Formats: sequence, C-alpha cells, structure tokens
Amino acid sequence: MPGTAPRLAALLWALLIALTPAAAAWARPVGTADGPGDVALAIGVTTAAAVATGLWLRSRYRRDDPEDSGAGREDGGPGGGDR
Repeated sequence: MPGTAPRLAALLWALLIALTPAAAAWARPVGTADGPGDVALAIGVTTAAAVATGLWLRSRYRRDDPEDSGAGREDGGPGGGDR
C-alpha cells in the first residue's frame, strides 16, 4: 500500500492548476517580464513542480525492506552474507 506521497503530489498539482489565474493564458506583454514578482512566481512554480515530481518518484521507487537496498555493504549490492 503506497503512503501519502502520491496523494500529496496530486493535491499539489491540483492546487497549482486551480490557483493559476485563467487570465495568465491571455496576458499581453505590457513591459518587462523580469520584475521581482515574475521571478518569484517562476521560482515558486518550478519549486512546486520539483516537489511534486520528487514525491511521486519517491513513492514509486520506494523500497520496503531496508536490507534490500545494499546500504552499508562493502560492495554496495544486494546479496552476499556475513563475512
């Protein structure tokens, strides 16, 4: 059973889509697009997309058994045994 990460990622994407003003699609250039508000908006949208993607990838490729990851083994791979 997957955790809450897929639900959280879906919620973040839904909020991003719902809170984006519809007028943004019809906006005409009225000056420079490099104002502080535009830069902050671009950083916020990019961060939200990166977080949603990271949560989705984390939930998709999560390993259930920490011993299967190979962490702490000399060769880094699964298998082997006690020395």
